[in-house]
Amino acid sequence: MNRLKEFLNYLEKEKNYSKETIRAYKGDLEDFLSFLEKKQLSLEEIEVFHLREYFSELKNRGFKASTLMRKISAVKSFLRFLSKTGYLPSKAYVKFNFGRSPKRLPYVPLEEEINNLIDNLSEENFLELRKKAIFEIFYGCGLRVSEVANLKVGDLSLEAGFLKVRGKGNKERLVPMNKKAQRVLEKYLMEREKFLKALSIYTDYLFINQRGKKLSTRWIFEIIRKEGERYKLFRLHPHALRHAFATHLLNAGMDLRSIQELLGHSSLATTEKYTQIQYDYLLKVYMTSHPRAKSEKSSK
Repeated sequence: MNRLKEFLNYLEKEKNYSKETIRAYKGDLEDFLSFLEKKQLSLEEIEVFHLREYFSELKNRGFKASTLMRKISAVKSFLRFLSKTGYLPSKAYVKFNFGRSPKRLPYVPLEEEINNLIDNLSEENFLELRKKAIFEIFYGCGLRVSEVANLKVGDLSLEAGFLKVRGKGNKERLVPMNKKAQRVLEKYLMEREKFLKALSIYTDYLFINQRGKKLSTRWIFEIIRKEGERYKLFRLHPHALRHAFATHLLNAGMDLRSIQELLGHSSLATTEKYTQIQYDYLLKVYMTSHPRAKSEKSSK
């Protein structure tokens, strides 16, 4: 359907959605259009009760809450797009509230857990240095996985201690690097140059695979996940390191506005979620650290 292609193109070009999100939305909307086809309904004929019927059907199919809300969001965004671009008349369902999913606080590893992991990473060869540099940038700079994948050598200012990041909407921001990250990156860049020279390949992308090509977000996820498992951090992923970056800075006394700038959030409201995470995190620290908070079994 041409309308669906136009919408997906809009998400990619105008909204800068990730490929993973666009792929998920495509599947969600193809499912919705299939429902309309079974009901012999055109998009112009949709009313609120049709949407209620569709979402009731999704619930009966046993989707978890987060998936269900994504599917609802996909349909609402699609219909809103069609209304704004004149393909559909403006109807009540465009503003209809189908409810919100219950908010779950994201997973944030403890400072000692992350520091222990990173400090014990090897620096023996190119691949080990790449891994350590990736961890240092995630935890030390709070970047998104797409931002790490798209970093280029020219984005680094090691002497000044900054890196340039292109975030959502191609907005650029400067993020400081700590001394440990600078040191590891200096070593990694030297090994990277030797590695590329041996392959007779040139690329400006900072993180590369064994063929000298840009490292994909999927492989970055895998690197983080596998290393997390080695240290019994089974929920570790790139965004958990970004959450840790923000939460640990907040615990250290940094103000929300500064954290907002570092994370590249366009709205302070998005950053404010870390005040909620902070209380959950502090409770976790207390329960694992205070001698009177430990279980009787662990204290024997």
